[in-house]
Amino acid sequence: MQHDVIVVGAGPGGATAAYELARRGLRVALFEQKALPRYKPCGGCLSLKIDRILDLDFRPVVERTVSGATFTFEGLDEVHVRSERPVAYMVMRDRFDHFLTQQAQQAGAKVHEGVRVLDVTESAEGVHVTTDRGVHEAQYLVGADGANGIVARAVGLAPRRRVAVCVEAEVATAAEASTTPRDEVRIEFGAIPFGYGWVFPKGDHLSIGVGGLRDKIGNPRALYDEFLVDQDLVDVITEEKRRGYIIPVFAGGRDAIVGRRTLLVGDAAALVDPFLGEGIYYAIRSGQLAALAIGEALATRQPATLAGYAELVDGEIYREFRPARNLSFFLYAFPRAGYEILRRRRAFVEHYFEVLRGEASYADLWRDLRGFSAGDLLRSLWPSSTAPRDVAAHYDRLARRYDAALPLWRSLVAAPAWQAVGDLLERHVQPGATVLDAGTGTGEAVRLLLQRANPGRVVGVDVSKGMLRAARKRIADRRVRWEVEDITKLPYPDQSFDVALCTWTLETLADPRQAVQDLLRVIADDGFVIYAFSSRPEGGVKRLYSRLLEDWAAGTLRGRFLSAAERPYHSCEHSRLMTFAGGLATVVVLRKCCRVDHPQDPCLPAAPVSATPGD
Repeated sequence: MQHDVIVVGAGPGGATAAYELARRGLRVALFEQKALPRYKPCGGCLSLKIDRILDLDFRPVVERTVSGATFTFEGLDEVHVRSERPVAYMVMRDRFDHFLTQQAQQAGAKVHEGVRVLDVTESAEGVHVTTDRGVHEAQYLVGADGANGIVARAVGLAPRRRVAVCVEAEVATAAEASTTPRDEVRIEFGAIPFGYGWVFPKGDHLSIGVGGLRDKIGNPRALYDEFLVDQDLVDVITEEKRRGYIIPVFAGGRDAIVGRRTLLVGDAAALVDPFLGEGIYYAIRSGQLAALAIGEALATRQPATLAGYAELVDGEIYREFRPARNLSFFLYAFPRAGYEILRRRRAFVEHYFEVLRGEASYADLWRDLRGFSAGDLLRSLWPSSTAPRDVAAHYDRLARRYDAALPLWRSLVAAPAWQAVGDLLERHVQPGATVLDAGTGTGEAVRLLLQRANPGRVVGVDVSKGMLRAARKRIADRRVRWEVEDITKLPYPDQSFDVALCTWTLETLADPRQAVQDLLRVIADDGFVIYAFSSRPEGGVKRLYSRLLEDWAAGTLRGRFLSAAERPYHSCEHSRLMTFAGGLATVVVLRKCCRVDHPQDPCLPAAPVSATPGD
């Protein structure tokens, strides 16, 4: 035999197996398809429990040491949890894998880089590995060539797995970017079906990605784009390299990871934590267990003892994965409930930190979750009884239910007014015009604009990230840009837009006139401001009706029906006011010369000479 053991794949599992076998004095050949160091798409999060099993000093290739995490749900409701002690290391796989391979080489393994394995056969006497450089023989083989590796297919091993698909990028950001974490990770739930998004800090950049089960996630590239917006990263990225890849996630049971003379480790054996998808630790540990089993088989000259590897994996790794899988079913099937537990029970997160440090097990964490009463779980699904004071936070929470209320609101109040807004957009938005939708909410007015006119560029602004997220989901048009801005403090220069639009937002503001005045500021000299709001009739049954509607909407929309005294309007030949539904809804068109701070004052000097909006 040329070798005692051949290892295919120089990832963490293969390099560790080669290291452990070589330092036992065995003849080991390690084959890697690419030249090292080579880039490997991976989040690169290594749980601190690695210190309990790896005796190599890998600190020189650690990019960051993590001591905390910030969790978000669909980009909102930040939960920030820090620990007094580290919980994980961040590594880049090119440097980390190369380090482990160098350790194997120093221990005596023969490393063959840039060699492609073409076929593998087993016999009673050993294994034959055909490469593009020749044929090699050994007594035993370790398959560490990943999720799509040739070893498992060639020898007929098929570990059960669920495939997760991921899009990840190494991202450089502007030096002043406030979103760049230093010693914590960011994890987002809810936005990625049966998965999550992550922002991991590295030495001089961020690793950003999204991943979820292939049969559930849909289009991961689109979800990645949304994730960048949710995490306020779009405008601070200066360099980005995206890659897609798959992760073979443990699917339960005792899997076929042992052949006649072959063992699978790491991703090749689907040894990936089903809760948060960690694979590096389990690749290293399985590499160690494989070396232990092969060492025993060589010492006893009994290939049958390789079956002991499956027992070792089952007793140590699968034992952890089974409760982790239970946790994943709960978290990903009921993401809001799972997230609320993280948000309301910080001790649960601290307990997970203990799992990462190897001080507790997934079984302990699963018992912790099962210890919650049914009442606790139901309350976690129910919105907090204390409404947030901050308007943005309020509408963030409302965003998921907002569109469901629109049909009722339209049928009661807004239908004819909404039709009038559409007619005005069709009349006054010229082809290629630049339009601002202030207080865009979930984008209903933008959708109406795109249906009735052909603008060149649209900017939809809102103070609520949650509302904008809903808008992005319903409107995919390259002409539209969504921005988080306060419409009472617009950041745009004078005369930036041809038309400014604002529908059913003014009644939520303390000073509607000031907001309209700023809209007048940002339109061009020949531009239009078009806005609609809920108004209170002067008297009669409709006034009582407005009071009832106002009480009904007070806890959700946080608006009011504007009285005649509050109503932002300029009475002049260049403006137009229309009322609908018996005075419950008002639509207004103004020109640049109008001034709503003093509605009865004459127009400003630079009054346009074009026809009035109603003509």
